[in-house]
Amino acid sequence: MTASAEAAPAAAGHRVVDVCALALDRECWRTYFRGLGAVAPTYLRAFGRHATAVFGADYPRFRARLDAGDQDGAVDLLVAGQPERVDTEALLKTMDGNGVVHQVLMSCGGATADGDDVNSRVAAVAAKAPDRLQAWAGIDLTDPVRAVAELERCHALGMRGFAVTPFWQGVDPRDTAYDPVYARAQELGMPLWLHTGHHFSRHAAELCHPRNVDWIALRHPGLPIVAGHAAWPWVLDLVSVAQRHRHVYLDISSHRPQWMARPGSGWESLLLYGSTALRGRVLFGSATWVNADPVAVLARQVAALGLGDEVTDGWLYGNAARLLGLGPG
Repeated sequence: MTASAEAAPAAAGHRVVDVCALALDRECWRTYFRGLGAVAPTYLRAFGRHATAVFGADYPRFRARLDAGDQDGAVDLLVAGQPERVDTEALLKTMDGNGVVHQVLMSCGGATADGDDVNSRVAAVAAKAPDRLQAWAGIDLTDPVRAVAELERCHALGMRGFAVTPFWQGVDPRDTAYDPVYARAQELGMPLWLHTGHHFSRHAAELCHPRNVDWIALRHPGLPIVAGHAAWPWVLDLVSVAQRHRHVYLDISSHRPQWMARPGSGWESLLLYGSTALRGRVLFGSATWVNADPVAVLARQVAALGLGDEVTDGWLYGNAARLLGLGPG
């Protein structure tokens, strides 16, 4: 979580597991935003105001650099105030202030400019508090052999799952060339977080359609798959896929729950089936830099959806706790 100020505890009576958090140091953030900007520069414009609020950067100066065509300069300005290394104790304190009992720290993967790599740095943060944090590796599928090797290296570092963002590399995750990666992940006990739904990259939107989840789940029925961002605007398609595969989960990260109950939002099917047939497979995540709301605020928005205490607790804590093997406590 990257919010600079602690928030009030989450919804009363509900613990929180955040399955999509980002806790990066300055160079890792630089790697993340430069990589994202290279393939999807619109993100820096669409979410720049939110991102600068989270990072404590000056938005007019940030936007001026973007308008001048200096994207790298804008990223440098954005991340300048971030620490050289993540302070795990401060991270845990912020989690406590937001009612978060456990976070999955996502990595984008890739090399940093100072000669290190993002996966190793994220793994090191999680290793300092393994009862509260776990790291999931960022894996590039473009070279399947290298992807398997990186998956194995990250597993040895203690990383517990892995993330694939198809629009980042422009890959079709259904391609059978990537089956060895998924198969090895299943052998290692590493669930897959797969970006699904809307994106701003120069690649086709179809690269992140939930049909990808269906095809991977068919070929790898023992591999838990978390559909990142719940595939909006194709939420109903994802609901259908999840009903076909009991090992598919829906992660609502990057979206503000307060919009979900509004008519025409596209979330109607999630509210219906997420409180009935799929009540045990909806997961809460923040990806806080995208919307600038602290985790506690997002969690209270979930509680305000009127799902009932049992379903709300499942979305915020229980479903993720079962998936991650955290137990009931």
